[in-house]
Amino acid sequence: MIRLATILFILMGGIALAQDEPANGVGIIHNIAEDGRSLNLTHDPIPAIGWPAMTMDLPLAEGAELGDLAPGDVVTFSLDRGPDRMYRIATIALAPPGTSVSAEPAAGGHDHHAMTLDAEGMVMNENRDTLPEDCSAISGDVEITVRAGRRYAEAYPGTTYGYDRNVFDVAPCTRLTVTFINEDQVRHQWMVHGLPRYLYPQGMFHMEAAGKAQKTGTFIVPSDRATYLVHCDMAQHTEKGLRGEIRIGGGDGDLPGIPGLTGPLQPDPVAGTGHNHLAALSLLGGLLIGLLALRRI
Repeated sequence: MIRLATILFILMGGIALAQDEPANGVGIIHNIAEDGRSLNLTHDPIPAIGWPAMTMDLPLAEGAELGDLAPGDVVTFSLDRGPDRMYRIATIALAPPGTSVSAEPAAGGHDHHAMTLDAEGMVMNENRDTLPEDCSAISGDVEITVRAGRRYAEAYPGTTYGYDRNVFDVAPCTRLTVTFINEDQVRHQWMVHGLPRYLYPQGMFHMEAAGKAQKTGTFIVPSDRATYLVHCDMAQHTEKGLRGEIRIGGGDGDLPGIPGLTGPLQPDPVAGTGHNHLAALSLLGGLLIGLLALRRI
């Protein structure tokens, strides 16, 4: 008979093993940093860690060396994740003859990186120069600073984290530079969703800052009069208060769940105590049935 604890141990052990195993990729080098400790490359998808094809900067792990590699070389490489949860190149070598990279470099050349990352965080899909198709010119340059931390949640009962501001108004075709400052010890993000996918992969501009760190990134908003979601995609951080909106040209209506603007994202659980008790009983019943089934294995 296979006991529940054994099954859970196997599953958890498999997950841990998958996280510890190196992730392998194929890419083409564009630039190498002067100190030889990082490079910019375009790589094909890396399914082991869920990365799509992209152009990005990658640092080298301690002990990794580039040797005689140069821009234009097609390479194979492996990535290891360090204690800071950041991926670095562990090994890299010239790819076998005939190896090709199917991914296309990011739009706008090497000045438009799909991702840059370091120990302090990352910026994904930055875009300083390539105009959205519906913009004939950049209408203006705007710089904003956004802070994230627990103290900004104090004004909104039921939240744990907060941005120091939740609503951002910009004109169409604005080039927006954001400095994101994380005042907490845990990682936070400032992500915009719904942007044109032909310019921003997955329709997203994404910034992530490690605890007590900050990142700066730039993107160009489209010309449509619309409201775009801003949030943190770390587990439960959106539900706990890190949620806002960007209104372009006044927007087309406010989004639900914006602290201080449109109320809580979900009803207060205290108000639905009876319903929650029923849900808890249903969950307990399901667990009991599962345990009985396992005893038959």
